[in-house]
This record gives sequence, structure tokens and C-alpha cells, in this order.
Amino acid sequence: MRCTDPAGGALEAAELARRLNLLLDFEESQRGDPVPFAAIEEYVADRGGSLSRAKWTYMLSGDGRRNRDSGLLRLLAGFFEVDERFLLEDSAVPERIGAQIELVRALRSARVSGFAARTFPGELSPEALRRIAQVLEEESARGGVA
Repeated sequence: MRCTDPAGGALEAAELARRLNLLLDFEESQRGDPVPFAAIEEYVADRGGSLSRAKWTYMLSGDGRRNRDSGLLRLLAGFFEVDERFLLEDSAVPERIGAQIELVRALRSARVSGFAARTFPGELSPEALRRIAQVLEEESARGGVA
């Protein structure tokens, strides 16, 4: 789907939400901490835009209408340092973000596997631990473990 509406983005609300949450996960993996809303709000305001906490919440939930504010979407792309097409039209996930998210998922899966091994020491067979790791990897590949 190409962005043919000059008044706004072509992405449905749910897809825009998925992409924004992906960018937030990426930024958190880079910074080591979640991105504070205030940082995003300040970036947008410093460049002449406006973003309320309520609007941001709706954008992240994907429950609202399609976002038609292409100016805001361009500013958000600038904040996250991605090509604006990623938030304005149906385009691929930037390679650096996709690769980092895959790494984050693998690390999170490893943490969960390690937690299971520590929680049930001596109670789970090596085969059970391998099966837990396999399920986590399958879920991660489908996007279920983040």
C-alpha cells in the first residue's frame, strides 16, 4: 500500500501501532531504558509539532482511527531516525532495527530459559529444558516473545 493521501499516512492504526512499538523496543534496547514520553513530546514540540499523551497512547494501542497527521509521523520518524516512509506507508522494517529486535528477542528468550532452569533446578530434565527453549524460539520467530 503506497501513501497516496498527502494529508496523512496510509497505514491502518493497528499497523502504525505495531511499527511504533517496534521502534520503542529498538530504542529501549539501545538505551537500556524505556523511552520516556517526555523525550518524544519535547522532540516534536521543538520542531513545531504537537503530541499529547492521550494521542500517543491511542497511537500505540492501535485502537483509534488512521493517523492522518503526516507532519507528526515525519517528526516521529525523525526522532527514531528512520526513513519517514516506515511510518507513512507500507514499507519494510529497516534492516538495523529488524536485526536488533531479533537479537533482543533471542536475549529475552535466553533469560526466560535461564529463569526456568533456575526455578526448577533438578526438577526439569535436559529434554524439558530443550523443549522450553524450542517453544520460546518458535514464539520469538512468530513475534510472540518480545
